[in-house]
Amino acid sequence: MGSAGEEAKLQSPLLPRASGGEGHEQVSGQLESILSDESLPWGRRMAAASVVEMRLLVRLAAPAVLVYMINYLMSMSTQIFSGHLGTLELAAASLGNTGIQVFAYGLMV
Repeated sequence: MGSAGEEAKLQSPLLPRASGGEGHEQVSGQLESILSDESLPWGRRMAAASVVEMRLLVRLAAPAVLVYMINYLMSMSTQIFSGHLGTLELAAASLGNTGIQVFAYGLMV
């Protein structure tokens, strides 16, 4: 079905690899060096560490946030169009959207 290159790409980690080891070790080492640097004030160390963490978290969480936003916008647009038809149609669309979303989230769990 898929080539060996595609399978290797699917199994590769999300974090970039450092030249000497794993990507998470690079991020961990970077955080450790920032937090252990006593020459900087506490606030600057926390700000720098937060930037490093946010870069990692944005890369990991962006797809989930995008899916939630698209799901919300589709539900909202369906209800807006159904509201133009009438109250019965709006109620049916609202129940249908809620039921489908609960079913989809149940499948993910």
